[in-house]
Amino acid sequence: MKKHLILAFSLLVSQRAFPDTALANSFWGVAAKYAGINVATLYGIAVHESGMHWSDGSFRPWPWTLNVNKGNEGVQAGPRRYASRQAAEAALVDLIKKGIRNVDVGIMQVNLYWHGDKVENETDLLDPRTNIRVAADYLKDLKTNRNITKTVSDYHSPSNPARGIDYVGKIKRYEKIINEKIK
Repeated sequence: MKKHLILAFSLLVSQRAFPDTALANSFWGVAAKYAGINVATLYGIAVHESGMHWSDGSFRPWPWTLNVNKGNEGVQAGPRRYASRQAAEAALVDLIKKGIRNVDVGIMQVNLYWHGDKVENETDLLDPRTNIRVAADYLKDLKTNRNITKTVSDYHSPSNPARGIDYVGKIKRYEKIINEKIK
């Protein structure tokens, strides 16, 4: 609990400490600073994990995303996007009732099995800010080695380094695009 209070406090830190860009001066920037990573890296992870084309033509993260990693009870594995938080919550509750917990949830695709204990109610992971905070907390824990490549690799696939390195390459491509757009 104390760890989460520290996280909540640090997320309230003055935004004046960040460079003058819209992304850095947003909740994304605060969470990235807490995690000790570049804001483009954090946002790049979200874009890769839950990105979709929006009606305005942009490609941005979508918070009402679930990805079933291993299905059972007649539920197939794979990604799912929902039109609203309520629809995503209903689907998540249904998956949990069926005993399916290996589900990536929300904007940062936080895994319910590994990180569901970080929230009071598992459906709280569908709140974008809560989801980003849990992801930032995990990234901060992973960053103890000070190697951002390993941190990002382990965020995706801590037990499969080859898969993690492929993931890092994808995030770096998004970072480049994000950095070009916010300058």
